[in-house]
Amino acid sequence: MKRIVYPLFLFLSYICYGQIKYNISGTIFNSDNIIIEKGEVIVLDKDLNIIESSWVKNGKFYIEKLKPNEYTINVTSLGYSRESIKILLDQDKIVSIILHKNTELLDEVTIKTIKNPVTIRNGNLKISVKNSNLESSTSAIDLLSKLPGIQISSNKQSIYTIGKGNPLLYIDNQKIDLDQLKSLSVEDIKDIELIENPPAKYEADGRILILITRESSKMNGHTITLSEIASFKNRFNNYLGINSNYKKNKLELRANFNYNQLGFWESARSELKILDENIESKYDVNAIGPRPQFIIGGGLFYQLNKEDYISVYTNLRAQSDKFPIQTNTVLQQETEKDYILTKGENDEKRSFISSTINFNKKIDSATNLFFGFQHSNYIRHPKSTIFNNLNETGFKLSQNRNQRYEIDVFASKIDIEKEIHDTIKFEMGGAISKAYAVALSNFEFVNPSNIKTSKYNYQEFIYASYTQLSGKLNKIEYSAGIRSEMNIVKGGFKDAKLLVDRKQFNYFPKLQIKFPLDTAKSIYINYNKTISRPDYLNASSISTFINPFVEFSRNVNLKPTITEEISTKLQYKKYNFNLNYYIKDNPVFYDVSYNSIDNRVISSPQNFKKESGYQIQFTNTATYKFWNTTNSLTLEYNRIENPTTISKSSKPYLYYFSNNEFKIAPKTILGLSLWGLTKRNQSAFKRNALFMASISFSKTFLKKLQLAINFNDIFKSVKHQSNYTSNNIKVQDIFYADSREISFSLKYVFGETKKSSFKNMDIDNSSNRMQ
Repeated sequence: MKRIVYPLFLFLSYICYGQIKYNISGTIFNSDNIIIEKGEVIVLDKDLNIIESSWVKNGKFYIEKLKPNEYTINVTSLGYSRESIKILLDQDKIVSIILHKNTELLDEVTIKTIKNPVTIRNGNLKISVKNSNLESSTSAIDLLSKLPGIQISSNKQSIYTIGKGNPLLYIDNQKIDLDQLKSLSVEDIKDIELIENPPAKYEADGRILILITRESSKMNGHTITLSEIASFKNRFNNYLGINSNYKKNKLELRANFNYNQLGFWESARSELKILDENIESKYDVNAIGPRPQFIIGGGLFYQLNKEDYISVYTNLRAQSDKFPIQTNTVLQQETEKDYILTKGENDEKRSFISSTINFNKKIDSATNLFFGFQHSNYIRHPKSTIFNNLNETGFKLSQNRNQRYEIDVFASKIDIEKEIHDTIKFEMGGAISKAYAVALSNFEFVNPSNIKTSKYNYQEFIYASYTQLSGKLNKIEYSAGIRSEMNIVKGGFKDAKLLVDRKQFNYFPKLQIKFPLDTAKSIYINYNKTISRPDYLNASSISTFINPFVEFSRNVNLKPTITEEISTKLQYKKYNFNLNYYIKDNPVFYDVSYNSIDNRVISSPQNFKKESGYQIQFTNTATYKFWNTTNSLTLEYNRIENPTTISKSSKPYLYYFSNNEFKIAPKTILGLSLWGLTKRNQSAFKRNALFMASISFSKTFLKKLQLAINFNDIFKSVKHQSNYTSNNIKVQDIFYADSREISFSLKYVFGETKKSSFKNMDIDNSSNRMQ
C-alpha cells in the first residue's frame, strides 16, 4: 500500500482562499407561521445563472462562502408556490422566508426547454434519461451502451468500462444483477450516475458504480408497457417485452415478461506458431444458431409506514442454444500439412433464478436498519457431438461430451445508518455469502475407445464487514471507510486431494475528499483498494472443443485480482479533468500453453504477474440552441507483465467518445454518437484500433406511442485483434463482433399511473460472477 499512499499527501496542499466570503442561512415558514420541513433553495446571480443550491431540512438551510454580490434566492417546496427574494450580500445574512400554499392542483406540468441530459455532479457523470434521445433505447442494456466509457459485449452478457473493468450495478442505491437490468423498462429510468471509486459501503470488487434512479411517487394506478423490437444484425433478432405495474395505497406489484428470439452468431480466426516445435496452426471458427430466451420477473412491495417497507422479488432467465460450431483448420507439423474440417453439434441449456427478500426499518429519526436475504441458482448443461474430416476423407465421429455445471449461492446482509448530526453520517454493516458448485463431465472418445468422467466440487465462503464515516468539515466534504473480508475457497475432484485450499483475509480502505475552490470549481482526491474475483464458471473444469489441436478450458486455480488506485479530479462548471494511477496484482488474461504428450494447445484464463497504468481524462458537456453534446477524451497507458510472456514496450493510447442530440421538432430527436480506441501496445499484448459510429431517430405520437430507429456500427468496422507471444507460442487472434445493427422499436403504454416507489436490493455481492 505504501507505493500508492505516499503520493496521496502530495495532493493535499492547495490554495483555496482568495477573498472574503459570506454565508447565507435561513428558516422557511408557511403563512400560518409553521416551519416547512423540506424544500429546495437555489441561489442565482444577476444574470440568473445558478451559483449554489441547498436542501431545506427541518425548516432550515445554510449556504456557505459566497462572494460579495447581489443574489436572487428561489425557494420551492411541494404544495407551495415558489418564493423569490433579492439580497445584497455584504456580510453574513440570516433570512426568514414565507411560502404560500398552492391552491391549484395540476395533473401534469410540461416544461419546454433545451437541456443537456448529461451533467457533471461531484466529479461524476449524471445522465437524465427522461425527455432525451436515450429514452428511445430498445432496452436498458442498449441505453448503457450509449454512455461514455461503457462497452457492452456483442452477446450482451457482460458490461465493461474503459479503464475500470466490470462495474457494480445498482437501482435506487440497491444492488441488482445483469438479468434484473435486462428486465428493467427504459420508461422506468429517471437518471443514471457513473460513480468512480464508490465508498466502503459498496462491495470491495467495485472500481466504478452504475447507479440507476427510477421514478418514485405515491400515486395509485396501473400501467402496462408493450414493446416490440425488430433487430437486423448478421442474423435476425426479435425482442418482445411486457412490463406491468399496479399500485394501491401501500401495496405495489410488479411483473415483467420478455421473449427474445436471438440469432446467435460468432466468428473468430486464430494463428498459432509453436516456436521450438516447428508447428503452425491456422483456423477459422464460426457458430450460428437460434437462441430463444425467456426472462420472467415479479415482485411485491409493501410500505409498512412512511419509511419502513418489506419487498420480495424473483427473476428467472432460461435459454436454449442449438447451434453447430464449424472450424476450418490448417495444421502443419514439420513438413506434414493437414486440412481438418470440424463440426460440433451443440445443444446447451442455461437457467438462472434469483430471489430476494428485503426489510427496511427506520428505528428513529436519525437511524435506519436494512436486512436482506438472497438465493441464486445457475445451471449450464452443454452437450456436444464432434465430427472431424481429415484431408477430405469424410466426417468421422470423434467424441461425445456431456457436461453440467450448477451453483447455488446463499447471501445475507445487514446495514445500519446513523446521522450523528446534520453534517456527519456513520454507517456500518456486514454480509455473509456461501456458494456451492459442482461440475460434471463425461467424455466418450471413439478412436481409441475411451470414457473419461470427472466431478469437481467447489465451495466458497465470504464474511464481510464495513464501517464508513462521511460528512462535511467547513467546506470540505469527506467519506472515509474500510471494508474487511474473509474469503475461504475449497475445490477438488471427487476422491482426490484438494486442488484449491485458500483462506485469505483482506482490508479494503476507501477515501474521498472534496475541496471546493469556489462555487464553480472543486478538487477531488480519491484512494481505494478493490478485489475482483473470477467468475464461478471460470473457476471450474468445464471445457470447449475447438479442433483436434486446440481446446478452450477453464482454470480451477484462478486467484482474485487486487487493485490499488489513487486519483484526483478537477471539476470546473461543465468540464471534468481526471488523473488516475493504479496497480493490479494477479490480473486475469487469456493465455496459451502446449502439451507435447497430447499434442494439444490449451487456451485458458490465467493470472498474470502485474498490470499497472495511468489515465488522463477530459470530459465536457455543452448545449447550443437545439443541440446537446457530451464528449470525453482519455489518454491511457497500461503495462501488463508475466514471466511466460514476451514483453515489449508499452505506449499510451486514446479513447474518445462523442454523443450528440438534435431536437429537430417537438418530441422528435435525432442522435449521432461515435467512439473509438487507437492502437494499444500493452507490453504483453498488442491490440488493434477500434471505431464505431451510430445514428438514431425517435418520435413520440399521441403521448403514449413511441417509434425509434437505431443504426449501430454504420461502417461495420468493429473487430478485435490481439497479438502476443507466451510459453514459446506466437498467437494472432481476431474476433469479429456482431455489432452492426438496424433496429425498429415500437412502445405503447396503457394505464394512468406515472411513477413507482418499488424498492428491492440484491444481497448477493457475487451475483455478477454467475454468467
